[in-house]
Amino acid sequence: MEIVSAKTGHSMSQLRPESSVCISGNAPEILTRIYDTYIKLCIYKRAISTNVKEYAIFLQNSFHDFQLTQIVSLHELNALLCASLPQHQYRQDFLEDVFTVTEMYACLFGLRQVGFRLCVLNKTMCPRFHTDKVPCRLVTTYQGVATEWLPYQVVNREKLSAGGDGQPDRQSGLFNNQHDIQQLSCGDVALLKGELWEGNENAGLVHRSPAMLAGESRLLLTLDFSN
Repeated sequence: MEIVSAKTGHSMSQLRPESSVCISGNAPEILTRIYDTYIKLCIYKRAISTNVKEYAIFLQNSFHDFQLTQIVSLHELNALLCASLPQHQYRQDFLEDVFTVTEMYACLFGLRQVGFRLCVLNKTMCPRFHTDKVPCRLVTTYQGVATEWLPYQVVNREKLSAGGDGQPDRQSGLFNNQHDIQQLSCGDVALLKGELWEGNENAGLVHRSPAMLAGESRLLLTLDFSN
């Protein structure tokens, strides 16, 4: 069976090993494609339910400093969320959605525990383009602007981090054109392959937190392999 990139339409056999391929789809099964060698980013495109969105807006607007960060197992997660999330008529809907996303991640990688972080961000957390020193991170934005990323072929990796000589990303030579910058959508469930994925050294997905205007915030969930 020929494997085709859902983003580019190219046969995987036609892609260079160093290519950064984004694949997206409307079913959660798309996330299993992260195991493909040439896939660096998997995006499950989904519409968040009205109830879940209502709770996300409530949490974002009413609890500006909300932060829940913990290494947790699936059987502990429900109790943790019940103890940590403020009461609201749609809290259970939101809790079930977060649990489902976490369960998908844990089952996909066979993890007994995950590094769980759910937080309201009031400023840009990681404003510079970078790669993550992790095997694979799940990112989903429940409310607000979502993560930005760059395709492999447009990146001058020598300009990452200190290689940029302290210049802003747009001036450092990291990429040539503002139109090169891609962005996830609110609600997307994305898997970002990092530098510690076996065979992916020096090829992690290049991404950054989106810029936010004064008074803006975002509600973000990230999941990582636990140590």
